[in-house]
Order: sequence, then C-alpha cells, then structure tokens
Amino acid sequence: MQAIKASNRTLWKQFFKDAILDLDPTSAEQKLEAAKKAIEDRLREIHARGGIDHRERMELEDAQRTILFLGKHEQQT
Repeated sequence: MQAIKASNRTLWKQFFKDAILDLDPTSAEQKLEAAKKAIEDRLREIHARGGIDHRERMELEDAQRTILFLGKHEQQT
C-alpha cells in the first residue's frame, strides 16, 4: 500500500515533465491534457485524504498554472 501512495505522489510529476519537455507539437496537447488530469487527480486525492502536505500542494498548484499557461500558448500557435 505504501508503494502505491508513493507512486501516486510521483505519477503527476512524470506526466508534468513529459508535457513541459515535449518538443513535438503533434503530441503536446495530448500530453498537456494528461498532465492536467494527473494533477487534478492528485489534488482530489490529497483533499479526500484530509491530510495536507503543503509543499506538494504548492508544487501541484504551480504545475497546474504552468499547464494552463502552456495550454493557452498552444491554442495561440
């Protein structure tokens, strides 16, 4: 069970990295959506658990803003 929690904690980070480091415009939108969903899922998981890891929550919120910014930039190009 502990390994699953650790995996959930880092899974969103991998999706985020994949999205922001993607240089292929044909897959960028799909990767941004996957990262957005992973971030939202993790935020919901933290909220449902009741425990708050302030550092991770700040990281998630920063990542969420970055994904939104990149998504808007993708739409303009």
